[in-house]
Amino acid sequence: MSKGTPSMGKRQKQTHIRCRRCGRHSYHKSKAVCASCGFGKTARMRGYRWAKKNRRMTD
Repeated sequence: MSKGTPSMGKRQKQTHIRCRRCGRHSYHKSKAVCASCGFGKTARMRGYRWAKKNRRMTD
């Protein structure tokens, strides 16, 4: 496949949609898992200490 016009018809498929739990656009349709909050994989909210600066959480 080339880089020009023929490949432009290949990029309309959505992999991620809006998550029901966190509201972010990171719910993977085929995996049925949210990349942001972990919905579909775990009952707890996904969050890591190394990402604490970037997340607006009240601790």
